[in-house]
Amino acid sequence: MAAGAEPFEALLAAERGRPVALLHSCGRGPAWLCTEAVDVLTRPAGAWRGAFDALAVFLDRHAQRRVVGWLGYDLGLDVEAWPLVQRDDFPVPVLHVAAFDRVREFAATAVPPAPPLAAAASLRAHVSRADYERRVAAVVEHIRNGDVFQANLTQPFTADWHGDPRALFWRLCAQSPAPFAAYVEDGDGTAVLSSSPEEFLWRQGPDVRTRPIKGTRPRGGEAAEDARLLAELLASEKDQAELAMIVDLMRNDLGKVAAVGSVQVGPFPEHASFAQVHHLFATVIAQLRPDVSSVDLLRATFPGGSVTGCPKLRCLELLDALEWTRRGVYTGAIGWFGPGAAMHCNIAIRTLVHRGDRLRGNAGGGVTALSDPHLEWRESLAKMAGLERALQCAVQVPAEERA
Repeated sequence: MAAGAEPFEALLAAERGRPVALLHSCGRGPAWLCTEAVDVLTRPAGAWRGAFDALAVFLDRHAQRRVVGWLGYDLGLDVEAWPLVQRDDFPVPVLHVAAFDRVREFAATAVPPAPPLAAAASLRAHVSRADYERRVAAVVEHIRNGDVFQANLTQPFTADWHGDPRALFWRLCAQSPAPFAAYVEDGDGTAVLSSSPEEFLWRQGPDVRTRPIKGTRPRGGEAAEDARLLAELLASEKDQAELAMIVDLMRNDLGKVAAVGSVQVGPFPEHASFAQVHHLFATVIAQLRPDVSSVDLLRATFPGGSVTGCPKLRCLELLDALEWTRRGVYTGAIGWFGPGAAMHCNIAIRTLVHRGDRLRGNAGGGVTALSDPHLEWRESLAKMAGLERALQCAVQVPAEERA
């Protein structure tokens, strides 16, 4: 067995037809394989009403266990109502968590090369370049009219693929390693594979942290080009303004549940480089009030501001009107709760959802008054690069419509 392969081998060997989860930091910390689920909470697509109350009861019942799962983007509708425009063309549970009896910890190691895997038959964008750019321009117009300050427009991609999603997760981590990678299988035909670089919420007792990402450049093929792209990102007025607005939003969200005066922002901006992209991010920390539960914290912050925009509710309305389909798991959260007052969730980006012989992925980016629609389209495709490598298939973009 190759060094670092053990958690992936154990995932492949885990019992089929039951919930299972692998939380992997791709070398930045230990990995955990969760098996032998003793209880499950699953809400089907569209059943968001009362979901957070149900989650609170579930977490209380299993306060001494590790609970792992996903929270779909539309759980935000259990907090704030907004007009529903988009249909759901890839329905999967809006909420799935399982309480596990067995949690195996593996030492921190880099991800070894994955075994050979069949390539996807196709990976299709649902949106033409011109259509995406038109909708970016529409967001810019809303910003210029004072309707919003920024909004995170996204687009869907669908792959035809026949294979084992557990093996695909290994390949995804090898091709696009990320500190908040996670694999969650609900035991009922849905698997979520995430190589997310973004931390949504970390909690340990009263201490809480969020690290929103805003600002992206692709990695360069040569060292000099790579350094130039990073320097361009660090000097970008547009990207720093985008990050600053989301930091303010997250400060306000945490302020709903934090002790007075405890919300603080770290050095600004910070940056990190991953296999396919450079990112800007910032760290916001706070101390929670004594009566705040993890579900209270989620209600105050969900969905994350970096994947919605500012002001959040108006952006949720605008994005539902401008996007092409419901987001599903994408831009929700994936992670763990407990034992006790502890949790750690990513933002579900760089994420694939597997059901049947299809995979759904998504990508997008924050649009501001300074956005160039063509560059926004290119950024969304750059964020698909890791998923393309995992699937061994390039994105096919629809041909432009002729007048």
